[in-house]
Amino acid sequence: MKKILFASTALVASAGIAAAEVSFSGEAGFGFVYTDGAADEWAPDYYTTLSVAMRGETDGGLSFGADFDITMDGGATAVGDTEVFIEGGFGNLSVGAVGSAVDDTLGLSDIGYSGLGVDNVAEALIDAADVGNIMYKGTFGDFGVALSYDMNGTEQFSIAATYAMGDYNFGLGYDDIADGSSTIHVKAGGAIADFAVNALYSRNSDNDITAYGLHAAYTMGAATVSAAYSEVDVAGASADAWGLGVAYDLGGGASVNAGVGEVGGVTVADLGIIMTF
Repeated sequence: MKKILFASTALVASAGIAAAEVSFSGEAGFGFVYTDGAADEWAPDYYTTLSVAMRGETDGGLSFGADFDITMDGGATAVGDTEVFIEGGFGNLSVGAVGSAVDDTLGLSDIGYSGLGVDNVAEALIDAADVGNIMYKGTFGDFGVALSYDMNGTEQFSIAATYAMGDYNFGLGYDDIADGSSTIHVKAGGAIADFAVNALYSRNSDNDITAYGLHAAYTMGAATVSAAYSEVDVAGASADAWGLGVAYDLGGGASVNAGVGEVGGVTVADLGIIMTF
């Protein structure tokens, strides 16, 4: 899943339009990642992301805007996740690097500092169909819907529907894939007091692939302890992953995160600090 960026600094101006705003938010992290059997089992990890959000509104109340990220990860810098949108009572219509509706709506949380790759096993079928350059999203009371389409190249179609009922959430997704196959996704989750759990199931019958995962978390004051298990089965051959993680909120937008687990039979671990701005 994508990392969430929290606080922002805004520059506000008006030039013949109802309102215009350019805001900046960011995230940075540094730590260490362990992979058993690698040439360098412990390796340093660092990244920075600057997110730019541009917002405006017409005299008639129609909202419009654009977003993009500038990311430096391990020494490589790239500009990506560029989206342009219009929004109103009809919902939100966006074009650009929007990905698939299922990936945007369904998925499981990361473990530890880097995620360890545990949730990626459960999301194997979601990631395989994560393409799209036009998306519609709408909210109707407790229901939400997202539809995406890749108009250039794959012509893949994705749709996701969600329903929230108090502290519980449910989701259904469908991916029509370029190879002629299709995938169905089901997600459910809920929270009771300080305990939260989410489960995901995906099935591509045409290619005989099944993936599923479970993520649970318990919050005690500033600390959150999490556990996850994932498995993917391809025509009878399976691979699984599990992980345990802890995050401690230092306040001010910083947290210390650590995790340990096993992905495809390989022991992995990490330790680092994540800072949001």
